[in-house]
Amino acid sequence: MSLGSLNWTSFCLASNEYSVDKAQWAETICQHIGGSNYSTFAEAPTWLQMLGNGVLTMVWTALVSFVIAFLLGSVLGVIRTLPNKPLAAIGNTYVEIFRNIPLIVQLFFWAFVFPEFLPHSLSPGSGEIVAGGWWKGILNQHPAIIGVMALGLYTAARISEHIRAGILTVSRGQKFAASAMGFTTAQSYRYVILPVAYRIVWPTLTSESMNIFKNSAVLYALSVLNFFAYTKTMREETSQDVVILILSTPVYLIITYTIKGVMAWIEKRMSVPGLGSGGK
Repeated sequence: MSLGSLNWTSFCLASNEYSVDKAQWAETICQHIGGSNYSTFAEAPTWLQMLGNGVLTMVWTALVSFVIAFLLGSVLGVIRTLPNKPLAAIGNTYVEIFRNIPLIVQLFFWAFVFPEFLPHSLSPGSGEIVAGGWWKGILNQHPAIIGVMALGLYTAARISEHIRAGILTVSRGQKFAASAMGFTTAQSYRYVILPVAYRIVWPTLTSESMNIFKNSAVLYALSVLNFFAYTKTMREETSQDVVILILSTPVYLIITYTIKGVMAWIEKRMSVPGLGSGGK
């Protein structure tokens, strides 16, 4: 099978999505490559447009999830290194639970199990009073919110391990110097320990940022219409598996290498010669 024999105009077929208006960029492209398959009179937007919308959804869900994971993971990493044993136990318990349960299981837990433990309230979808009605309303109307939260909480446990390792790697001399200067514990972490720890673990955080982007594809299980969800639906509707996979693979590669480049740029900008990552 040669590339020239593949039906590339299948991306310009009308999709099964009627909830969005046609985008001019997709219409313009399809006018040039659509051939006999493209119809300007089709009511639904093309698959090309829907795949573009899916890429945007995939990017913003991964970005928001990473912000949640980075902030929560940093807090957990800090409290796990404090001399306060109850706080450290809370952090360790969180990490052991969220790190050892598969992401897909956690998604289903937040979607179908967790609301059953909430007080009864009105469900916007059914109009009935049910357990966790408001939560189920969010799941039905805005599933990406639940998905982003679940992905962020899952990844926070992994980032916490990196932050904890970075903190423990900071030399005792720097910690003692902070104490000798009269810094409180909070000040020591803010001005001395964390700046060094972040520089040490930033390359591993780069890997986590790429992983969270790839894991965001799993959110389709909650009916989040991301790039993976649309490619799956398009394959079922058009049976153009080879064409779709040839397109989707470079999309993932481009985005992951973009993330890698951004994280490498940040690493270079915050590097200190002779200290942590990037030092010489």
